[in-house]
Amino acid sequence: MKRVLAAALMALSGTVSAGVMDDLIVVAPLDYAVRGDGLHGEILAAVVTRPKYSGSQTSSAVVLPLINISYNDTLYFNVHRLGYWLPWKFEDDKIRIGLLVEQQRGFVATDGALLSGMSDRKAATEAGVNVAWDSPIGYLDFAYLNDVSDTHDGSAVKVMFSTKLLERGKLLVKASGGYERMSRSAINYYYGVKASEATAARPQYAAADSTIHTYFALDARYRISDQWSLNAHLSNNKLGEQIQNSPIVDKTNVTVGYIAVGWHF
Repeated sequence: MKRVLAAALMALSGTVSAGVMDDLIVVAPLDYAVRGDGLHGEILAAVVTRPKYSGSQTSSAVVLPLINISYNDTLYFNVHRLGYWLPWKFEDDKIRIGLLVEQQRGFVATDGALLSGMSDRKAATEAGVNVAWDSPIGYLDFAYLNDVSDTHDGSAVKVMFSTKLLERGKLLVKASGGYERMSRSAINYYYGVKASEATAARPQYAAADSTIHTYFALDARYRISDQWSLNAHLSNNKLGEQIQNSPIVDKTNVTVGYIAVGWHF
């Protein structure tokens, strides 16, 4: 069990440093929650296409592991979220309350021409609570997080809904959508331009308020066998107005996709 948790924490750190994990970019395996006794889940070897940073017009492709594992339906790791379900359950275990930790991605000045000469922005560790409802029509998750790493001192509210569109034979297709409210202090840290960083082409910038960005995603899985599958993901993320107004953002709709081979256990 300790080895599994260590691997999950390494994956969390690795996805951040590799640049695929971002609160503005949703990259998740098909099954958001894996339930049952013991240790089980899925590991995907994925070729991910995403922007250098959220708002960048330049995209790149990288090979990454995407991990979604659960232990005794209590402790879980889902791509960039480490969570723990509290023992309280409601409505025949359909509604649950949990604790979670996530990472907010930073950037380095070499990630894009618009960032040249700016100070690097560190990744932040955010922690909070979530409430999940496994409803008859889909899976709804509401989360509130605060920066606990003293990086941007901000907060985030996230809502995600996922539902099955098609389940026929070995093929399963899901749709998901959601939004995130990002606090003003977090926006200013990651998308603000300080006076010392301002140039003729990059004016000083500070957000006037918090902002909301939204996303929509499609996921498909084709089962090759009980243990192996082929997977595909495509999402479109519309950045919030206060982020769109930043001079370091040159693309307001962010597209992320991946194809992957999955191993299930």
